[in-house]
Amino acid sequence: MIRVKNPQDFWAGILFVVFGGAALWIGRVYAFGTLSKMGPGYLPAVLSWALLGIGGVLIARALAMSGPPIERSKLKPQLFILAAIVVFALAIERLGLAPAVVLVAVTAAFASRDLRFVEAIALAVALAALCVVLFVHLLGQPFTVWPF
Repeated sequence: MIRVKNPQDFWAGILFVVFGGAALWIGRVYAFGTLSKMGPGYLPAVLSWALLGIGGVLIARALAMSGPPIERSKLKPQLFILAAIVVFALAIERLGLAPAVVLVAVTAAFASRDLRFVEAIALAVALAALCVVLFVHLLGQPFTVWPF
């Protein structure tokens, strides 16, 4: 009988294989093309095979090398990350890019056990500034930066 020595890598490998296989199956209807004239299914197929390969390596590694067990899932961090996504979706059009990024960063910071509020605010402000510079000024995206 095969013994799994590293459950984390094993189940991560299974996920890679499942998603890679599903992507191959979904993308089977697209023309593959050739290397010099790629069709719409070329890149999805190549990436799907890469996922399958990575999954295979992880599964083989899980059977050969010891590793830590899978930890119990914690609900609080998952809920705060989900809430951060919802906050961003609701705030981006109403408040603008900068306040939405600040809100999402602060909301996501509550997912950590080691929350330091001053550091979370500093990170949120820095991320907001970076997003405004990158998306609005450098890439020219038509985001509203502030609500006024």
